[in-house]
This record gives sequence, structure tokens and C-alpha cells, in this order.
Amino acid sequence: MKKIILIIGLLVISCSTNPDYPNNLKLAKKWVQAFETSNLDLWKEVVSQELVDAAPMYGMGQVDYQTSLGIAEFYVQNYTNVKFENQVWLPGIDTLTMKPDGSVRAYGTWTGTSKSTGRNFSLNSYHNFDFKDGKISSTGEYFDATGMINSVGPAQRNVVVATAKVSKKNIDKFQELMDSDGGLSVTRNYDGCSHLESFYNEESSTYFIVEYWDSYEKYEAYLDWRFNKDPNKFTDKVWPYVTGGQKGFSAYFNNTKYKFF
Repeated sequence: MKKIILIIGLLVISCSTNPDYPNNLKLAKKWVQAFETSNLDLWKEVVSQELVDAAPMYGMGQVDYQTSLGIAEFYVQNYTNVKFENQVWLPGIDTLTMKPDGSVRAYGTWTGTSKSTGRNFSLNSYHNFDFKDGKISSTGEYFDATGMINSVGPAQRNVVVATAKVSKKNIDKFQELMDSDGGLSVTRNYDGCSHLESFYNEESSTYFIVEYWDSYEKYEAYLDWRFNKDPNKFTDKVWPYVTGGQKGFSAYFNNTKYKFF
């Protein structure tokens, strides 16, 4: 009986290890540490520039190294006190041979605090890591990223809805301006703007910009700068592509009874 137990134990041990797993596990833990310590250099140290990443944001799908780095920068810049708690690390297996292949799997709970609002988050997650030439070559992060961002947002959001009437023949040129260095990126980075979304509705020929501000006073300060003090006179470049010129633009703010579901 003891011999049978010993044989079974040896089989379990042999099936649960891979010679590359210990070193790969260290790399995966360094990846986690990069977020816990806000150390992007450590992230770059362990991640291959040929990375394929299944991003956590809904609809993004697989992204490359630069996009994944941008996501990492977003988390490092916007959250503090980040910890990966209740960690469970497991060896991955080859789905064909059902044997450990050196890959790493991790389950745990991410916690942290939003730098802008001071609100905390806690969410369960699953991660998988594959490796090549001593670097993480592919990874997947599975958690509710959008829900996390919304959960740490301000309890009361100051929402601005801006609309511009833009014909289908002008939308491409209009979008080029919105995407240019003087466009929506300037709005998003202006003092007090915490978030911004934009889209075009073809049926109504209307371009929507949905903005979230710390206060409407800060939005009004932005409007004053954009219309009167912007050295690049960006709005003068925009009006030719808006039906009716400036009259085709509307901004709705000082909105009340905000609810998030």
C-alpha cells in the first residue's frame, strides 16, 4: 500500500512540474510587482516586445506591446496602494498533451486606490502568462476593467454633452481635427477633465462629445481658454466643417440628477 502511495505521489510531482516553470513564475511575479510598485521599468524588463496581450477592456481583444504598455501606464499613473492579494499561482498545461508546459496561471484579488478620487477598488482576476526567450511573450488579464474604473469614479459626476452638426462629407476632416494634437487630447488633459468619450451618429449627422469634469466651473474655464485664449485658434479650424459654423455647436452642462447604473 505504501509503495502504491509513493508511486502515485511521484507521478503527481512529475506531472506538476516543468523545468522552465520556476524561472517563469519569477518573471510573472515581477510583472505583478511592477504594478504594486508603480515600476514600469520592471514591466519592460520582463515583457517581450513581441507581446500578444488579451487586454481586460471590453472589446479591445488582443493588443501588441505598445498598446499593452499604454494600458500599464494608465494603471500606474492613476492608481496607488495597488496590491495583488489572495494569490494562487499554478503551472499551465499544454491542452494537447495535458502536461505542464512552463506557462503560469494566477488567481487573486487586485486592490488599490484612485489617485484622483481617493476611492478604493477590489476585484477578483485571473491571469495567464506564456514565455519565450526569458520574457513574457503572451498574457491575458481577465477582470471587469470597466467596472473597476467606474467604481472608483466620483460619486457625483459633472457631465457635459457637446454636439456638433457635421455632414457625412465633412466627417473625415472633422475627425482628423479631433484626433490632432490640438484636438480632444488637449480637452482630456485640461485641468479638471477626468474622462472623455466621442462618437458620430450618421443618421442625425451629429458628432457627440461626452465629457466628465471635476466641476462645471473648471469646464467654463476650459471653454474660455478654448474660445478666447488658445494660441492655435483650434475652433477657427473646426467651424468650416460644422454645418452652420459655430451655430451648429451646442454644449449642455450644469446638468443635475446624475445617476450611474
